[in-house]
Amino acid sequence: MDRRKSLKTLLGGAVGTAIFTQVGCKDDGELVPGSKVGVEPTEGYGLRTAYEAERDERIRNDRFFTDFELETIGVLADIIVPEAEDHAKATDTGVVDFIEFMALDQPHVHQTRLRGGLAWINTESSQRYGGKAFIEATPEEQIAIVDDIAYPEVVKESEDDRLLPGVRFFDHLRFLVVTGFFTSKEGVKYIGYEGNQPNVWEGVPQEVQDKHGVSLDEKYLPLYVDQERRGIIAEWDDEGNLIT
Repeated sequence: MDRRKSLKTLLGGAVGTAIFTQVGCKDDGELVPGSKVGVEPTEGYGLRTAYEAERDERIRNDRFFTDFELETIGVLADIIVPEAEDHAKATDTGVVDFIEFMALDQPHVHQTRLRGGLAWINTESSQRYGGKAFIEATPEEQIAIVDDIAYPEVVKESEDDRLLPGVRFFDHLRFLVVTGFFTSKEGVKYIGYEGNQPNVWEGVPQEVQDKHGVSLDEKYLPLYVDQERRGIIAEWDDEGNLIT
């Protein structure tokens, strides 16, 4: 697995977005009743409804993975996003906590896939390396397993059905790790995302005016582009003339 390949390419397309567009569900997989929307909102961040606040509190105090499973996820996460000169490794950005949260927030989507996959990778490690769990294997042994399941097209070509569960697990985990990393403070900084930035409007560019055969009225230019007046709300008279 080329662990030093630019992480920015992993963000291409819909990576890291689909996970946030899934419908919220209860633990049993049923859709949250629409009637909950009308519940009186609670105070605080996000104006959570009483139902949502109760659910958030339950998730914060609940737990799905064991310590052993979380440690295994951490090792795999750092293989997927290792430390480099320009960014931290996955476990230093809260990725493991993020995956724990997602397993509790969307249990029907993640719990069986992840727990089953962790069992698979530990069984594979035990069979290959004399009973050693994945986190007990050497870094070279760990990478050997990952190399066998990180490239679905290679497994498909070889028709090695024994590896298919590992391929599916690693693909799912990689999606979560990359999503968690690129939505962390460190990940956002790494890709250089700055969000919405204030700008200064200096009027319609001359080439655009020339293209459409129009021009700004000279008497209004100071009102249009005087940046000292940018905080003033525009007002017009009854005839539609700009007066402020």
